[in-house]
Amino acid sequence: MADLGRFALLLALVASGWAVLAGWAGIRTGRDEATRSAEGALRAAALSLSVAGFALFYALLTRDFSLQYVAQYTNRNLSIFYTLGAFWAGHAGSLLLWAWGLAIYGVVVVRQNQARNRDLMPYVVPVLGVVLAFFTFLVAFTSNPFQELAVAPPDGQGLNPLLQNYGQWVHPVTLYLGFIGFTVPFAFAIAALATGQLGDRWIRTVRSWTLWSWLALTAGVMFGARWAYVELGWGGYWAWDPVENASLMPWLVGTAYLHSVMIQEKRGMLKVWNVCLIVATFALSIFGTFLTRSGVISSVHAFAQSVVGPFLILFVAAIVVGSASLIIWRLPELRSGGRRIESAVSRESSFLVNNLLLVAIAFAVFWGTVFPLVAEAVRGVKVSVGPPFFEGVVTPMAVLLLALVGICPLLAWRKASTKNLRRNFLGSLVSGGVAFVALTGLTRGRHLGSNVVLALGVFVMATIVLEFQRGLRVRRTTRGEGWTKAFGSLFARDARRYGGYLIHAGVVVLLTGIAINVSYKDEIRVSNLPVGEPRQIGGYTIALADITTEETPAKSSIIGSFRVTDAGGKDLGTVVSEKSMYPNQEQPVTEVGIRSSWTEDLYIIIQSADPASRIASVAYVINPGLFWIWFGALVILAGGGITAWPRRTAKQPKEVPGETALVSAGGSR
Repeated sequence: MADLGRFALLLALVASGWAVLAGWAGIRTGRDEATRSAEGALRAAALSLSVAGFALFYALLTRDFSLQYVAQYTNRNLSIFYTLGAFWAGHAGSLLLWAWGLAIYGVVVVRQNQARNRDLMPYVVPVLGVVLAFFTFLVAFTSNPFQELAVAPPDGQGLNPLLQNYGQWVHPVTLYLGFIGFTVPFAFAIAALATGQLGDRWIRTVRSWTLWSWLALTAGVMFGARWAYVELGWGGYWAWDPVENASLMPWLVGTAYLHSVMIQEKRGMLKVWNVCLIVATFALSIFGTFLTRSGVISSVHAFAQSVVGPFLILFVAAIVVGSASLIIWRLPELRSGGRRIESAVSRESSFLVNNLLLVAIAFAVFWGTVFPLVAEAVRGVKVSVGPPFFEGVVTPMAVLLLALVGICPLLAWRKASTKNLRRNFLGSLVSGGVAFVALTGLTRGRHLGSNVVLALGVFVMATIVLEFQRGLRVRRTTRGEGWTKAFGSLFARDARRYGGYLIHAGVVVLLTGIAINVSYKDEIRVSNLPVGEPRQIGGYTIALADITTEETPAKSSIIGSFRVTDAGGKDLGTVVSEKSMYPNQEQPVTEVGIRSSWTEDLYIIIQSADPASRIASVAYVINPGLFWIWFGALVILAGGGITAWPRRTAKQPKEVPGETALVSAGGSR
């Protein structure tokens, strides 16, 4: 199996290299046969990487401890579920997943463009081939998961206990799908620059690719936050860790791109800006891979020191320099025919401000993440940049963004009239103002920041509700539809618009949860807590009911059971927290006890315990608003899915050269 895996990797490297060479030949000669050969090479690379991927799965399932990777990340006590998830638990396997996913994406792109975009494909295929060849090279020669041990051990080391969570199957996979997916719009952007086809055809072609990649990256970020919350035992969900930031930066710039391209589609503006945004999104995706795998930063999320760091950072530099050169070369054409913003009070100007804020946040996160590395390299001094910096810089810009979420979609193109502003915003502004006054009174002037966020949330939700109300009224008046059918028709007929509103509603709910959590979170630590002694924690009475121990082949555990009642004495059940030691692990692992409701979470961490004396040290955290953070994330994902879902369109006319064939490779408009 090891020989088969290594051979498949080498074959994939040859095939991806041929995709580059044949594609280049197609560019030079103009012969479609060479381009078709390059496309066939991408298929061959995908087949070869599939063989390598299934070979690694087989080795994991059969516990082939002759492979160093299998011995390092599995053992005989590990369940099948986590054994399969160990595929991407380590550095080598995750890089193989990266290459495998990209190869499959390449096949889909080729299939979608068999009879369309033939003037762009000679450039798209080599770009995909270069990225694929790069990652396949890394897997084959620097991080090969099929490397064999001289002597196979009788058992493996096992999977890190922190990875033994359902998030291991969701967070890494969706994050990689997002990172990988942005390769496709990047490749089409490079093709547009190279061919001079600088209209919005390439944007329409990759619209669905961009939406699905953004959606996958969103899921990766949010499930990662959830995973950290339930597994790491610190009571939070986001710590501005460098690897967390690595996933946030391309998400921010990708979000800016998704908003910005609407201006180019509607008004023919911001061509330079849009190309720069998609290049930056892809470059930041690779940079995030560098941060995770280079070993230059210390993080619970990062892989150990490896040799791929220099390769990755050089690849990022090549992407930036090469793309910038093409943009500068095409700058006159990108700027030609461009229109200007006619009014500061217009949808174009508000979207531009939205873009600038998103990019500014991304830059602040980038600088806060890399500054310690720069300081250590230049001055030889270790510097840390913690949450106070990020929160102090990002929070004001995030609040402005929240306001723009309600403003941008309702402003008219070119110039908003007084009538337009009054019709769209008067009721919403009144709602937000009333909410702010009421909240300020209820809190007696405290928590001003969260009150502002909550009032803005009311304003934005009011604008969204009014837009749905107008759409429903039109459907019912002109079509005679009932409420249910009219509501479904809004999404069926204009999914991009109303799915976007749903995403915005999810953002409001999520930020509302964060604002409540930041303002009202409470943590209490109790040392030397004996069994049976009740404590008043927030609105709860909590008693440590019992301390027990449990020994299994997989772990040894100390388990604390906590009986919870509310202020009225109603029994709310038992919450269990656990402290465990796993074989081959140097430190204990905490399993957090959580009791969730729609208002708040009761979060219990057993920090240490002595079963003999029946005394424990415990941390209690009252976490308000967490339900709304996770619910808001699900609403965002639902809205994104509705927006990105492919729909039948009218038959496309036969493609002709130039910018007239506005097609969509993703299958939706």
